[in-house]
Amino acid sequence: MRDNKMSTVRRSRRDFLTGAPHKQSEHIASVLVQAWPERLTRVEAELTRLPGVESHGSNGAGKLIITVETRSDGELLDKINRIETADGVIAVSLVYHHAEEIVDES
Repeated sequence: MRDNKMSTVRRSRRDFLTGAPHKQSEHIASVLVQAWPERLTRVEAELTRLPGVESHGSNGAGKLIITVETRSDGELLDKINRIETADGVIAVSLVYHHAEEIVDES
């Protein structure tokens, strides 16, 4: 896996000057991972060690369903990239993605 590099979403200068609340986002994605069947157990263990990644089962033939929860779209893309480049992974397909903006009034 690669180094932990992720983008961050920062409050713009305009938001600061106008007093607009800081906006954060919550991203949840469902991902189908195809791995070599003989490496599936090891791949699943490696991926679930990543923060925000949870496994929801496999079929034993190399297919694994996982969810990824992050705070930004950049972080989500970084996580998916790390999943794609994990040893034993053949392909990764994004099945579902949901994003919500969370407004912090502080």
